[in-house]
Amino acid sequence: MKKLFIVSCLILSTQAMYPENSPSSITLSDADEVRIGQVLADQFEQEEGMAPTPQTKKLDEYLQAVGDRVAARAQRKLPYKFHFDPSPGFKSAVGLPGGQVFVGGGILAYIDSEDQLAGVLGHEVEHIALNQCRDRLIQQLGALHISVEDAANPKNGKLQVDPFLPGYGHDNEFAADREGVTLAMQAGYSADAVMRLLQTYVILGENMPNTPKEGKANLEARIAQIRTLSAESTLPKPAAEKPLALP
Repeated sequence: MKKLFIVSCLILSTQAMYPENSPSSITLSDADEVRIGQVLADQFEQEEGMAPTPQTKKLDEYLQAVGDRVAARAQRKLPYKFHFDPSPGFKSAVGLPGGQVFVGGGILAYIDSEDQLAGVLGHEVEHIALNQCRDRLIQQLGALHISVEDAANPKNGKLQVDPFLPGYGHDNEFAADREGVTLAMQAGYSADAVMRLLQTYVILGENMPNTPKEGKANLEARIAQIRTLSAESTLPKPAAEKPLALP
């Protein structure tokens, strides 16, 4: 159920399900965010039943290599870590505070080039680099009256990963698209590849029962934004997309 919810957020992303940028007196350093992000990442892995295998370790290494190239010019310099979730039902990716990014086996089934993968990773990196994950973390700490030290304690258990899985609302999703594709282009990847992947989600949305009509319009607007960004960019465009090199 959680994974279907994530997919719906990727397709729609029209309303924030949690208030962002809420006023707060909570002071959160980068180091604190990284520590709490690790706790949330461990929780996510446990809930998903993820267990390392020789194959998943190789996939993690590949995601990390591509992710490092994409995140090299991100606004925030964090220890970005990229993980493979083998579940075929997880047809998306998610960014967590502190630089943790998970990519589902379901979305990799739709990705046909490394350029598309770079666009997905760039989008999640920018949810983190634009402080969207951080703002939601601060909002959660305040709402639940959890101290930074308690949140960073894996034995505390009060802070849950679920509030970090929904989308971040129309404006934030468009910003993550725009800045994430820019990161991918700066790393030498094609923006056209990202547009093709989003078009795949347009088709998926048309075939999903009870998908609101605004879902398709929202995705088409995201595609149009990337098309304009690509057309106006002065960065050299790659002659061809890089093949996906999944181990």
